[in-house]
Amino acid sequence: MIWRVATAVLLAAVMWLCLSGIQEILGTTAMAAERVDTKIVINVPEHRLYLYRNHKLFQVYPVAVGKPETPSPRGEFYITQKAIWGDGFGTRWMRISTPWGIYGIHGTNKPWSVGTVASHGCFRMLNRDVEQVYALVSVNTPVIVEGITPYTSIQRPLNPGAIGQDVVELQRLLRLARTYHGPLSGIYTPAVADAVKAFQTTVGLPATGTADLKTVHTLLTYTGQAGLKPGYLTRPHAESQGPSANKRSSPGA
Repeated sequence: MIWRVATAVLLAAVMWLCLSGIQEILGTTAMAAERVDTKIVINVPEHRLYLYRNHKLFQVYPVAVGKPETPSPRGEFYITQKAIWGDGFGTRWMRISTPWGIYGIHGTNKPWSVGTVASHGCFRMLNRDVEQVYALVSVNTPVIVEGITPYTSIQRPLNPGAIGQDVVELQRLLRLARTYHGPLSGIYTPAVADAVKAFQTTVGLPATGTADLKTVHTLLTYTGQAGLKPGYLTRPHAESQGPSANKRSSPGA
């Protein structure tokens, strides 16, 4: 009887140690997965999506980008939503943080359009490709969308709280002037207002923090961007003018 109890206790101890070891291994693996630094870079003129893992290029995928009348956003965003939809959005959907409209990276039921200028602003991928990307990224994964600069023309005074592709362009110009070091988010944040004030002080303008048209013109001249036409599509070095902001209430497939 005593032998049976001792054997049972020994077996229980061995099982506990094994389970603990497995849990430790699984936990370590999960922590390692969380530590993988993942980033997406989309080059609009090249129609390519570059996926980086731990600062190394992992894979390159073709994408369809927005037509000139419905251009894809450019700037520095992040993934805000992951979902499994269907129909025109293919097998996966990943929304990005553009503040002036709903844009995302998704699959498609029109695979022949991938790699061309065809969408309403979103980035279409082959379903097999978007499924792989979907599995490797998470909410808050950075998404950098690059294109020919200037991104757009600034045709209105910009005030704190403004959003749009033209705010991205303002942020880009302020970076060139070395007064702004934040993301190209398309949101006129207090940091952007401070950068505008710093620039205005540098060039002798009233430090209002508002990017009026005089400030914008001075900023263009100061950064050597005056006279350049906004660029957008279709292949590297091609230029065509698109709208300065693109507001929509539904995703642009």
